[in-house]
Amino acid sequence: MSARSRLRAARIFQRYARLVALPAVLLVAGCSSETLFRSDFSPTPVGDPPSTTQAVGTANIIGPDVIVVQAPPDAAPSGKWVQITRNPSPTTTPGFQGVLTREAGDGVYTFSATLYMPAKTTGPTSLSFDTANQGNFAGFLHLDFMADNTVRVDDGQNGSSFGTFPRDKPFGVQVTLTINGTPSAHIVLYGDGASGITDRTVLVPFRQDAHRFNAVRVWIGFPNSGTIDATHLVVTKRRD
Repeated sequence: MSARSRLRAARIFQRYARLVALPAVLLVAGCSSETLFRSDFSPTPVGDPPSTTQAVGTANIIGPDVIVVQAPPDAAPSGKWVQITRNPSPTTTPGFQGVLTREAGDGVYTFSATLYMPAKTTGPTSLSFDTANQGNFAGFLHLDFMADNTVRVDDGQNGSSFGTFPRDKPFGVQVTLTINGTPSAHIVLYGDGASGITDRTVLVPFRQDAHRFNAVRVWIGFPNSGTIDATHLVVTKRRD
């Protein structure tokens, strides 16, 4: 490897190391927590669907022919990723759903993940917070990563779009859910080329579902096409 190539690889690694380390800063120290879901794609061969059994919790796969484990995308040199693909004329709405170990009730939850969005992906790709019924998706809050590189919440019914995220490089998202009488979300985008913070209240028709939170989902809906990659998906709940 030439000196220039070694320097470039070192810079990529440093950027990714900062991205992975940042959630530890965002998760303010001082409160103990229980891990309810943590992804681990490392045991799965590249090209196979993710295992039902994850490091913590389980996974539901919708559209197994287009939900596969992949080697790291460009500029993300660490670990395996799950890749969700939606073709222009699919028969399913593909998604990876991480199911928590249990329905833990009201409290403060923190979700974090690293995402990668290729420039060729068209239309929104989505991140949802669900009640899980073995693949029967029922989301009470969702984020759409839009074609203009902003983030829309609840199809725009929950305020205007916010923030920005990059294409063709990894970025992070963290959502702190406070589930109580008026469930709310604190949403942060972070990493190289990503920024934005917003606070949203779960819409009234979906608040009862929020009390039954037990899954997160990455997916691509109709009529969009392309891919999204995700790794290091984690959900914790603050201990009382």
